[in-house]
Amino acid sequence: MSHDAFRSTAPRALRDPDQLRARLDAVRTDPVVRPLNDWVENLRARLGDGESVPWFDPASAGVGARSLFLLEAPGQKSMGAEAGLRRAGSGIISIDNDDMTAQNCWTLRAEAGLPYQESLHWNVVPWYLGTADRIAAPGKTEIERAAPFLHEVMAMLTSLEVVVPMGRKAQAGWAAYQKRYAPKVHTLPTWHPSPRVFASRPAARQEILEVLQEAAHLLRAA
Repeated sequence: MSHDAFRSTAPRALRDPDQLRARLDAVRTDPVVRPLNDWVENLRARLGDGESVPWFDPASAGVGARSLFLLEAPGQKSMGAEAGLRRAGSGIISIDNDDMTAQNCWTLRAEAGLPYQESLHWNVVPWYLGTADRIAAPGKTEIERAAPFLHEVMAMLTSLEVVVPMGRKAQAGWAAYQKRYAPKVHTLPTWHPSPRVFASRPAARQEILEVLQEAAHLLRAA
């Protein structure tokens, strides 16, 4: 299947079982994400924790990403059924997942004119935190532990120009990473795109959109 075949025209595309099956079939074969997902498989073995790390999305830019969007840790809807969670989802970190945070990312990216085929979404902590029933936020220990693993991902993103850490935990994780590794990229921090943030901070959506528009401008100017 060609990369263009994964292009979604509306949010929550991965609620479609056929689309999800096609993505999962491609996680280890599509050349844009195969190096990243080989790394995921290796990390799972190193952690000794089975399916706790989701796959990178074949619909994204993969190793060719020019922009990287970082959240804090995988949500339940990005975890596959093998993980044994009550509300498991796709098994892929994707803006096409069937949840409101992914939908907000999809819509804001489209409004900002940021092609998903030039972007990559990931988390400062790449493994699931929490129980079968409830997700947990990463603490300082988890963030520090995860920094070397983020560095391994960053080393594969040789075209990267812009990083957008979304939310306080992601910003703390990216700051810890920056302090240790000093990457030469533009950093544009913004709010977490969750419905809870949008409900409590009415201006957050517009502020995120402005940051994504700035990211799009930087990429066009490069």
